[in-house]
Amino acid sequence: RRSRTYPWPSRIGIDEHSFQKCKETGRTKFVTFVIDQKSKKAFEVADGRSVGELEFALKHIPGRENVELATMDLSETYRQYVKRNFVNAKIVADKFHVVRLLNPAINRYRKEITGDKRKLPVRRLLLKNGSKLSFHVKTALWSWLNQHPNLRELYEYKEAIHRLYRNTSYQRARDSLIKLIERMASSRLPEVQTLRRTLRGWFNEILNYFKWRITNARVEGFNNVAKLIKKRAYGYRSFENY
Repeated sequence: RRSRTYPWPSRIGIDEHSFQKCKETGRTKFVTFVIDQKSKKAFEVADGRSVGELEFALKHIPGRENVELATMDLSETYRQYVKRNFVNAKIVADKFHVVRLLNPAINRYRKEITGDKRKLPVRRLLLKNGSKLSFHVKTALWSWLNQHPNLRELYEYKEAIHRLYRNTSYQRARDSLIKLIERMASSRLPEVQTLRRTLRGWFNEILNYFKWRITNARVEGFNNVAKLIKKRAYGYRSFENY
């Protein structure tokens, strides 16, 4: 391990995946995956995902001042860890986690209307980026949404976030995000207000994407590899063996 560990790289990605269930409490244990975004390699795997656990597990790695960018999902724990340990790092909120913030709420409202039928075409259409739909499909979808005002409002805000990420410059994206947050203030839906608080709390991290155009996609790919390894081994009891 010592021979393969090198100082912290300039760009990292952080995410967690489940490891095992605790027999005593029944709670799921997690491990944190750290990816070297520059060399496109797995950098380190740490036992746990709390700030204290990460600081203990990763304290042996030198060169914290090297880290300039850190990508992550909207995890407050990882944000606090990066702020406390990497003074030169800028945090970039992962684009794909932001654009699907409303998906659970849209699915919940849709189930109240259509029932839990996963093969319904409208289920896939509601979650898909509207700009990729054909004119006829889009017209039919909006005609159906007009009959359900609350679901329509959620869908409109979901599409607004997709439009936000089609901005080509930082300043345009900043102006669009400010207008979107202001427009959400008049909504009566609790899901929209929750989204508004999230966008405000992660304002700078979301906009940092438009400066560096970096995501957490590579980390998600390594997480899939980790899940495959666990599946082949029928799970692990020991983190050291894992």
